[in-house]
Amino acid sequence: MSVGEFKKYSDEEIKHLQEIELMILKDVVSILDKHNLKYYMYGGSLLGTIRHKGFIPWDDDIDIILFRDDFDKALDILYNELPEKYDLIQMDYIEDCFGSFAKVSLKNTTFSRWYTSYVKYELGINIDLFILDNIPKSDFLGKLHHYGYIFFYQFVINSCIKVDMYTKFRTKLHHAVYDILNFIPINRRTWKKLLTKEMTFFNNKKTERVVDCFNLAGYMPYQRDDFEPAIKAKFEDFEVKIPKNYDKILTQIYGDYMKVPPKEDRYNAAPEILDFGEY
Repeated sequence: MSVGEFKKYSDEEIKHLQEIELMILKDVVSILDKHNLKYYMYGGSLLGTIRHKGFIPWDDDIDIILFRDDFDKALDILYNELPEKYDLIQMDYIEDCFGSFAKVSLKNTTFSRWYTSYVKYELGINIDLFILDNIPKSDFLGKLHHYGYIFFYQFVINSCIKVDMYTKFRTKLHHAVYDILNFIPINRRTWKKLLTKEMTFFNNKKTERVVDCFNLAGYMPYQRDDFEPAIKAKFEDFEVKIPKNYDKILTQIYGDYMKVPPKEDRYNAAPEILDFGEY
């Protein structure tokens, strides 16, 4: 069944997917807690924690977020301590990965996205780990920082993957950009380093505000003190950590977040290929 141009999950698929993602979350959280690394449920997963005590019934992913210092430590630790059944997907670890955040992906499963046929690594059922970086009080500088991120991210993505676009002209233009970026001495690793440098530009001192650079909603600064110290809340059958001032953050992201959307809006686009493997 499809919704518009999108494939829709069956009730059985979304429930099964959520069960597997919950397993991944538990494994990741156990490692983060073991090393006293701070994390917070984020985005739709934070909303689900508060409004549904678990998953939003139609949500198909789990998002957590960490401050940069904890994120960088978590990457090294997860890389070494994740069970063998997982892959850690992030641009510093995989040559043709362009994600500035990270994914913990379950091997021998498939969760296709628009880009998966253009990369060499396999993307399985996964959860996302996002990052909070410092920004100053000035919205002018904050927005400049955001546009700088977008600028360098375009170089990263255009140097990592060679995709077919919506029109022949755009496809040829993108392919030309890809070829140029992979011909000149500045390679994709350099663009990734420049992107990270832009993201962490204000991290040399503590600031009152932080931002998730990858936020698809655009520039959205948060107050650091709204996150820490974390408090505990129930997510399905176990406890997770959420921002101290979750109400303010959820209101900032969603507005009247306790209002459940109408039935016609309660879906996520399912991937073209969803394979649970042995799970």
